[in-house]
Amino acid sequence: MPDIAPMRVTAGKSTTMLIMLGVLHGAFACAPRVAPPSNTVRRIAVLPPCDATGGPLGGRGTSVTMYGAPVESLGDVLASAARDEIARRGFQVLAPGLVETASGGRVPASPEMAAEIIASAQLDATALFIRVRRWEFAYPTLRTNEIIASLDAVLVDPTTSKVVWETHRPVKPVQLHGELVGGQANVVAAQELMQEVLASLGPRHPG
Repeated sequence: MPDIAPMRVTAGKSTTMLIMLGVLHGAFACAPRVAPPSNTVRRIAVLPPCDATGGPLGGRGTSVTMYGAPVESLGDVLASAARDEIARRGFQVLAPGLVETASGGRVPASPEMAAEIIASAQLDATALFIRVRRWEFAYPTLRTNEIIASLDAVLVDPTTSKVVWETHRPVKPVQLHGELVGGQANVVAAQELMQEVLASLGPRHPG
């Protein structure tokens, strides 16, 4: 019996220590790794997003609607939403045609490759690299009210390949605020997601 009390005290201390470590780990895991970009970042080139393996995120014009009109790929939709959101936050955004010419159709598989593409084309802009780790409908149907998504977004200086800002969104739903179908769901989810992911770039400007 004399040995029981010390064992209980030790166990209590160990449990308390584990809880404290868990809280600290959670706090650091959720903390941003890089602060918002400096005032030197004014012009941004949005490069084509890649998938979790570094490959292209869907081919442009590979599917059509029931009326025969071409459908943008998920990569195109996300890049467009990123450009719109960045512009709303007061940054200059390179025209997509200029970025497409600079990339030569290449999809960067890493922030370093994104920087190399912009640097080799001698474009005066910070490169935005986007990696989509997960993107799927919450239900096995064409209609959904949320999309499960996870992605990384990284701003990298093309002259130094140094990361100047980054954010990593964990796997969680993007709420669509109503049931949508197929491509429409992707468009709305991309807009909602980019507003969330790029929020730390600065406040949105009216208009």
